[in-house]
Amino acid sequence: MKARALALLLPALTALACGQALKLLPYPRQVARQAGELRLRGPVKITVDGGSKADRFAASLLSRELVHIDRLEPKVGRGDGGALVLARADSRAGRKWLRRAGLTLPAAAQTEGYALVVTPERAVVIGASAAGVFYGAETLRQLIHPAGAGAAVLPAVRIVDWPALRWRAVQMDVSRGPIPSLAAFERDLPLFAELKINALVLYFENTFRYPDLPVWSAPGGAITWAEAAQIERQAARYHITVIPEQEAFGHLHLGLQEERYQGMIEDPYGALLSPAEPQSLQFIGKMFADLNAAFPGPFFHIGADETAELGQGRSEPMLQAEGAGPLFLNYVLAIEKELRPYHRKILFWGDIAQRHPELLKEVPKDMIAVPWDYGDRASFRPLIEPFTKAGIETWVAPGVSNWSRIFPDYNEALPNIAGFVRDGRALGATGLINTNWDDDGESFFDYCWYGIAYGGAVGWENVPSTARFDAAYDWAIYRADGHHFDHEIAELTQIHALLEKTIHVDGADRLMWHAAFSPYGQKIYGEMAPAAHQVRLLAEDVMASVEEHRAGARRNQELLDPVTFAARRFDFVGEKAIYANQIAALYAQAQAPGATRAEVYRTLGQINSINGWLEDMRDGVASLRAQYRRLWLEGNTPYFLPDILVRYDAELMYWQQQARRFDRISENYAAGDPLPPLVQTAASDQP
Repeated sequence: MKARALALLLPALTALACGQALKLLPYPRQVARQAGELRLRGPVKITVDGGSKADRFAASLLSRELVHIDRLEPKVGRGDGGALVLARADSRAGRKWLRRAGLTLPAAAQTEGYALVVTPERAVVIGASAAGVFYGAETLRQLIHPAGAGAAVLPAVRIVDWPALRWRAVQMDVSRGPIPSLAAFERDLPLFAELKINALVLYFENTFRYPDLPVWSAPGGAITWAEAAQIERQAARYHITVIPEQEAFGHLHLGLQEERYQGMIEDPYGALLSPAEPQSLQFIGKMFADLNAAFPGPFFHIGADETAELGQGRSEPMLQAEGAGPLFLNYVLAIEKELRPYHRKILFWGDIAQRHPELLKEVPKDMIAVPWDYGDRASFRPLIEPFTKAGIETWVAPGVSNWSRIFPDYNEALPNIAGFVRDGRALGATGLINTNWDDDGESFFDYCWYGIAYGGAVGWENVPSTARFDAAYDWAIYRADGHHFDHEIAELTQIHALLEKTIHVDGADRLMWHAAFSPYGQKIYGEMAPAAHQVRLLAEDVMASVEEHRAGARRNQELLDPVTFAARRFDFVGEKAIYANQIAALYAQAQAPGATRAEVYRTLGQINSINGWLEDMRDGVASLRAQYRRLWLEGNTPYFLPDILVRYDAELMYWQQQARRFDRISENYAAGDPLPPLVQTAASDQP
């Protein structure tokens, strides 16, 4: 077996060295290119060996690919004589095809692995399980390329593949910003599955509608039981396990602000349930009883991160008696005991527990620790080892660095994801949760697909390669030839690097909102001035490139709209910095001794008139507001949208007020008054 595996792997490595890697994402473990190709024309017969409903569904996805991307006419039937064949490894047909190819499926491939053999006669997927057949079919979909009207072509190849990590999850923050609509879930789940992501973590604070807790849930913003059932049904078809993550310790202010919950929290109107109040455990029990009915998978996630207030309120006597570590861990264990009747594996964030490795021996071995970190570290081992050394199952949680940013900062995200997974695998981690967070509520999930896809690749591939990933990205996500959309991500990422170098922060959302003529606004936009022109050029290049190459995306064109919008926001920030500096410089010249009245009027007109700079900024933010609202409503429920639009409204009003202010300045100057100071100290907005 080792010799055969090596024989398969060596041609793949040779192909990669020659720059001939197939555009597959994730990239298979063993790939051997063969002579020739399979050409598909006319009606294409897809056959499924056996009566498995799951395998027939995988065949239907192949059929849709042939119709929508390749413009072919497929027909799905039973047997093993079609141009495209799906078979189980333990069936007669599966054994026949494996024998003909000289392949076997190793033990590691029994859960989700597959073999895929393409010859000039046919393409055959053989999986040991429904998931294996499904993932093989997904790889086969990526191999098929249109070849003119009514034709498609596949390279002849032999693949044996299985994942590096058993669990490869994406986390959606559905608590502090956009809540995806059911239509968005139905669109996203198939794309997750194509990326071989097999778990979806839904992060709840107060956004699941608990029948027994009617005041808890955010009005208009909570996922209902009926919606959860639809998400579950769709996810199951795509071999995705839904994991409900209900914060069950801290991060609960959005719900705990209600008066009826004040008796069980650490501090009044705070964010933390108190271990000193037994009713808090009963409250947690009610939530998870409902989650147990709504989400039937094998996992619960109880959160339990960032419990900074612990011991500062009701539990202070317990802190003094027990110490910080035991106080935290004992409550986590009490939660685990409360949930034990549901026979779930309990995930919990590892940031607090890893500070007390001496206590981890008390953690039940059916709990799963999830250390998290979002930076670019040389080593993540210190975050992981406390749990693996204690014999606790461990998943690692990097992130896509989207939170509170105009667009994800992939300079930070990619090394974080790659390094964390690398060290996790080396230490025996069994899973990955690739996180996105909506800390300030502005971020769209659709900003994150590059990072989500990268996490899928790193979680599946045996030897991940960023260069190989980039080469496949346009094809995998958009079925587009070339590398235009990948290049656009690189340019937006370059803006982050430029801002980091210039103002020592990346492209944060707050750069949109500082008052331009406040002391802090003048400071930050003044520091940004050396980079502002280049920021705009990069952003505008992205906008132009998306429109130029949009038609080349054979699918998912709507995922390009958030990329364009992020570029427009960066363009606005660059323009705001330029205008804030130029207005300040011109105004200072107008205030200087010796400035003629004609020069002053010319300056005031350039700043504030039809097509003046203040009007440019007002019109720009008005346009962004309209685009933002449209993008939000295309993929999310209306909940929380007004909370973000108020920022656009405030910015819009700011520029309108500045225009009125300059009207008064002009009128007063004409009446003989001197020009007042430009900077308005009362409007200071230093964070």
